[in-house]
Amino acid sequence: MVARDAAERIIERYRTADPYKLAEEMDIIIHRVDLGTVRGMCYNTRRIRQVFLHYDLPDHLERFVLGHEIGHLIMHPDSNAPFLSGTLFSKERYEIEANEFAIRLVVSDIDIIEHWYYTLDQWAMAYGLPKEVMRLRFR
Repeated sequence: MVARDAAERIIERYRTADPYKLAEEMDIIIHRVDLGTVRGMCYNTRRIRQVFLHYDLPDHLERFVLGHEIGHLIMHPDSNAPFLSGTLFSKERYEIEANEFAIRLVVSDIDIIEHWYYTLDQWAMAYGLPKEVMRLRFR
């Protein structure tokens, strides 16, 4: 499943790209706990979908991590893996797909149109995310 298509379908179906609203609409339970160096993880069992977020993530990063985990729940429902610090730079297909799904929730088409003149560095700075992740939004 292509992350771009999955994100577009979810946004259209639920009429929002807000990861918090999506989690609510999709009956995904969010827990904020001390995960040590893990930023987030999802768990899908017996039709109960849960996302665990590290309790002290900055708002912009929590939003991205939640979108990332929702991406896993949609695109990789049988995979329960933690979102580690290095996951932002992962070369593994599932992680790249979840990152691309999340960045499509976080950076809207309207944002791109309004700030068409931003460089990749400016996008990364504006959203507090690495350039490698921002680059996924513009593929």
